[in-house]
Amino acid sequence: MSGKKTYPICFDGLFRQNIVLTSGLVTAPIIVAATTAERAAVLSLSFFMISYLTILICRVIPRRLVYTVRIILYALVASVVFIPTALLLELLFPETAMSVMLYIEIIVVNSLVLAKTESRFYLIPFSSMAIDSLVYIAGYAIVAFAVGIIRELLTYGTLFGFYVGSAIMPAAKSPFFGFFLVGLFAAACRAYYNRRRERETAEPELIRKEAEE
Repeated sequence: MSGKKTYPICFDGLFRQNIVLTSGLVTAPIIVAATTAERAAVLSLSFFMISYLTILICRVIPRRLVYTVRIILYALVASVVFIPTALLLELLFPETAMSVMLYIEIIVVNSLVLAKTESRFYLIPFSSMAIDSLVYIAGYAIVAFAVGIIRELLTYGTLFGFYVGSAIMPAAKSPFFGFFLVGLFAAACRAYYNRRRERETAEPELIRKEAEE
């Protein structure tokens, strides 16, 4: 029998520990810039390329280096990865990419690269890390598209630029409404998992009482 420890795929990054709903450094681009589905796509693609490539590359950085030095190196690698990412986005989405470029630059110092690498990803085998980090990136994309689609429908009455219906709330493109949506999603997610935790805690007690009767 092999004594090698296995790490099952964990989907906490989708909702329970969603990087957007729990971290301020990646929330701003979505709150301000994810006003359409296409903008959400640009933000999600840039987050994937910058974060995932940086995480994979920085895995080879020796952990014997001082923590501060490692973090600086992570940021430097992310800055280098940003260059081809920006060029690709400008090629695929020339107008949209330029309008959100400032917020793509912020992604270089996101907490998935600067924090989760040290507290989670680099503590598990490479294969598990590769999947686990993808789950967190998927969680980012889920929220980005949810916010972008809702705001585009309300603001412009379109979806990916195609007409769907009348615009019923032009103010939905404002940062305030983006903040409201992200906060609403975060509250709903937290409420769900709190209820789930309470239910899981209560079940053993209920079983014990039924056994005593």
